[in-house]
Amino acid sequence: MTLRTLLAAALLTAAAPALAQPKSSPTPDDMASFEKELDALFTPGGLTSDQAATKAAGVSPAVMRSAAEIEVAIAQAQAAELVRVPQVIAKAGYTRLSPLDAVVFGDPSNPMSPRFDFLTNVTTVQGQVNIALSDYIWRYPKIIDAARLGMEVAKASQRSTEVNASQEARLAYYEWVRAKLQVLIAQRQLAQVQTTLKQVRALAEVQRLSRADLMRVESNEAQADQAVIQLQKLAELREEQLRLLIGAKAGESLAVGEDIRLDVTAPQSAAVDALMDIAKKQRLEFKVLDTGIRAKEKQREAELSNKYPRLSAFAAGEYTNPNQRVFPQEDKFTFTWSVGAQLTWTLNDYLIQRTTDRRLRGETNELRADRENLERGTRVQVLAAQQAVEIARSALETSRKGLAAAEEGYRVRRELLNAERATAVELVDAETDLTRARIAALNARVDLRVALTQLAHALGNDAK
Repeated sequence: MTLRTLLAAALLTAAAPALAQPKSSPTPDDMASFEKELDALFTPGGLTSDQAATKAAGVSPAVMRSAAEIEVAIAQAQAAELVRVPQVIAKAGYTRLSPLDAVVFGDPSNPMSPRFDFLTNVTTVQGQVNIALSDYIWRYPKIIDAARLGMEVAKASQRSTEVNASQEARLAYYEWVRAKLQVLIAQRQLAQVQTTLKQVRALAEVQRLSRADLMRVESNEAQADQAVIQLQKLAELREEQLRLLIGAKAGESLAVGEDIRLDVTAPQSAAVDALMDIAKKQRLEFKVLDTGIRAKEKQREAELSNKYPRLSAFAAGEYTNPNQRVFPQEDKFTFTWSVGAQLTWTLNDYLIQRTTDRRLRGETNELRADRENLERGTRVQVLAAQQAVEIARSALETSRKGLAAAEEGYRVRRELLNAERATAVELVDAETDLTRARIAALNARVDLRVALTQLAHALGNDAK
């Protein structure tokens, strides 16, 4: 139930004809107690919107997930750096060969004839180094740059998630404050209706008004009581939402520490194009997409190397018993080495590169479309936020004038009632108008703070 409904109920009660008696006792002036109740609501040292924003950024599950994504990006960047390390291979092995008959040149029975035996035990220790020379020039720098940009994307995404969590907590905080104010005002309205109902019942007992009028006021009391219950439940819901966002512990008491009655400075209106330039420079979402686009472009450039032949160099050393390069074979370890270069081209790599390039091009275009969509949405968001600030600022000025008029009207009605020149219903009407004006003034202050929070988020000021 809205505040407008509560006020309507109070106005209906105030219109009860039984109160139109020139000598009715004046309604007690409890407007001063309203400020005391507000003072009690805004507790020094209580929770503020800034504190709620800070806490939310520290406990948000989305932020925790972004932190994990940073770890993944860092690992990927480190792995990309390692591609520059030459491929080093070390092997050690033993092989048992099947025995073969010796090769004898000449008469086999002559021990002086040349004889070549085949050894059956082969032990090998081998080392090899491969260097992809062309990849060092073309492929590896692009891969490393893409990985580093991916790490920047992850970090910017985490910061953006923190900002969004803080923004959500700020708005939840103000809605919580608004709900607590609504409960306070609804309780005052209920007390006013109950006071009026006592007077109406007293008049009904002496048959100075109809039963229908009494039942109408009783109905108004029931409606006001129901409104209090509904708003209390709403306030509990808003508080629970805020607790979840800021990670409040079970049983931890929350008190409002930000006095919304204090004035805040609202910026002057500016051209939307100028504000968009600010937003595109400051909002982290633009940085995330721009960096992501650059990373995809680097990946595409790296994959282009698969279209061309690849030049590589290699070196190998072998310590083997027996060494296959030694003739005849001897039962001893012999070290040999080899170096060389080769130029290779693989059809499969060329075909796969074409499909990979198509995929990366599509992913890049997706990010560009996302950026265009973000720019359009941000423009509307900035304009709406600026208009909300202007409307809230205008409503604040209007509510101030309305509050001053209502206070003066209430003061005059009290004096007239004391001089028996006004009726009690006129005083009740004046008190209702004053309560409504106070409600409008408080709502305008909450609305201005909400609008300023939305404008700061739209421009990226909260990302500084």
